[in-house]
Amino acid sequence: MTFWVDESGKVLLILNNVEVLLSADLGSVREKGLCKMLTLNMGSALAIVIVTMLIGDVISNLTKGLVPQMLVVAVIFLVGFWTVFPADILEIAGIKTLSDIMVSFILIHVGTMFNVKDMIREWKVVVITLAAVVGIVAATLAVGTLLFGKTTAFTAAAPMTGGGMAALIIQGAANEAGRPDLGMLAMMIFVLQGFLAFPLTARVLGQESKRLLKDYRQQTVTQTETSEVVDESETKKRIYEYVPERFRSPTYYLAVLAIIGYLCGVLTTATGVNNAIIQILVGIVLSFFGIIEPKPLDKSASTGILNLALFASFMSSFALATWSLMVALLAQIAVLLVVGVIATFVATFFFGKPLGFSRPMTFAIGMNCFLGFPFNFALTTEAVKGATDDPAEADYLTAYLMPKMIIAGVVSISLVSAILAGVFAPIAFR
Repeated sequence: MTFWVDESGKVLLILNNVEVLLSADLGSVREKGLCKMLTLNMGSALAIVIVTMLIGDVISNLTKGLVPQMLVVAVIFLVGFWTVFPADILEIAGIKTLSDIMVSFILIHVGTMFNVKDMIREWKVVVITLAAVVGIVAATLAVGTLLFGKTTAFTAAAPMTGGGMAALIIQGAANEAGRPDLGMLAMMIFVLQGFLAFPLTARVLGQESKRLLKDYRQQTVTQTETSEVVDESETKKRIYEYVPERFRSPTYYLAVLAIIGYLCGVLTTATGVNNAIIQILVGIVLSFFGIIEPKPLDKSASTGILNLALFASFMSSFALATWSLMVALLAQIAVLLVVGVIATFVATFFFGKPLGFSRPMTFAIGMNCFLGFPFNFALTTEAVKGATDDPAEADYLTAYLMPKMIIAGVVSISLVSAILAGVFAPIAFR
């Protein structure tokens, strides 16, 4: 499969020795009879979707995350929609229904991940992360409105702070408003933001690792400075623990999430507050008071298929993609991502020294807006491996770096970006 441009400037796709014109007119490839659309049933459509996700996963693993899974999947779906995939392949496969179920559960699950005590303990990291979020949002709204218009700016602002859920919330609002092109913009930001974030974050984490090792070897710090503080209150029995463990089966956790999801819907109807915001806040409150276990979805034995359905559903916007639209969106995204990275550096620059962090560490914390788990985990692990082979030194680096990176990712990707999407979606498409 190759792309080339002929003398007239037309972009052609060579697929199985067949020339396919990537026209700006939606559906022109099929209308010209250049490709025959596949006839699929649920089984064949589901197999294609899952194999596509697997290909993306394999390539991402082989490249150690340098080529994100979702980028590979997006390219395959994009070419597929332009050639042989029916536009409703995700609906045929049942992915849309599974994705809707996942959305109703995952934001509650995300809320339970927000450990208030950890956030208080690492409050400096939270401050820097929020500063980065504010900087990215302010720069995106200012530059985006000036160059691309208010609607595009508000569409991009939440996904620019990271997280597939933010992109999915914006995509849904865009589709409901009859603007699938903007839903595609949100998805493409999510897919592409790692290209700038990965190398930059890897570089500053490497610099910070070297600095920390220098101090460690000079014995200016000790291992005890990074040890965790054990909270005695964690030993107290929590409310959910009164349910006997033998009854806490996968079905139990799905039932709990379904009931809470229904109650969140009732609260949304009563208050008018965006359902995404309600679900996150309810998850935080119920977890804090010990009513629901942290990360209940992980215990439901259904995370794999539901996550696959959620991420595959992101590709629905590409069914309406045209070549000219893709080029226009890529240009906008390139500008916005550069602006976002610069805004992260500027917004966090003045916080590092007063809060006791070096500039590389400060920037690395802020860049979690473009990363999130597991990429921040992988980059931190690689930085530690690249800095030392000594187990004691590696333990010291990991104990210092990893909590900061993970907490920054939870705050920006899991929590704040989804809340911002719930706030900005009505503004963008009202």
